[in-house]
Amino acid sequence: MTETATEATAIPDAIGFGFAEIATLASLRGGEAAVLSAEALRVGSYLGDTDMVSAGASSLVARGLAEAESDGLLSVAGPTAAVAAVLSSASRRMEISLLTADGGDSVICMESEDVHLLFQPRAYFTWWAMAQRPDVTAAEANMMVIKQHLHTHPQGGATLRRREEPTGQTLYVKKGGDGSWTIGTSSTGQQDIAETTGLDDTALLDQIRTIRQDEL
Repeated sequence: MTETATEATAIPDAIGFGFAEIATLASLRGGEAAVLSAEALRVGSYLGDTDMVSAGASSLVARGLAEAESDGLLSVAGPTAAVAAVLSSASRRMEISLLTADGGDSVICMESEDVHLLFQPRAYFTWWAMAQRPDVTAAEANMMVIKQHLHTHPQGGATLRRREEPTGQTLYVKKGGDGSWTIGTSSTGQQDIAETTGLDDTALLDQIRTIRQDEL
């Protein structure tokens, strides 16, 4: 089955997708960006699986999130098209790991020229897509996710990395004892992480912008 997508005309506030549906939406336009996005959302192995993509398409149609055209093409619009668009055109994918003593969670922030979405995993291999607040920058949105997590889990930690960065450079963040922030950075293969303490919000945001490579 061949699928096509219409232009994204709306950004979702929060909408859930199963893993087969994500694979289907990433397959609509295809290309390298779609492959990288699918890998970030842990469905990369399903892109070439015709049965999985067809199941995802059927699910989207059954839920009213897509329409099956008479020529066999899959048509999406509105929020669903916004998700499909960012999957196939994102140039930056920020992975935020939210760590606690019992384990962790993660958020994938995908950014294209026109669409910025946050993807958060839920039960049964589903992903919830949420729009980034329009009144903040992408770096500020990343910091808000980290700060909210560490407010809820003050003994926990968070990491941030840009998935396209080949060195694997990662920012580690935790709360300091005086309300400040403690950070560290590392790259793939690096064993020791030197900590920097006493950072305020402005300094933390600068570090986030560096990891994001906003200056590039």
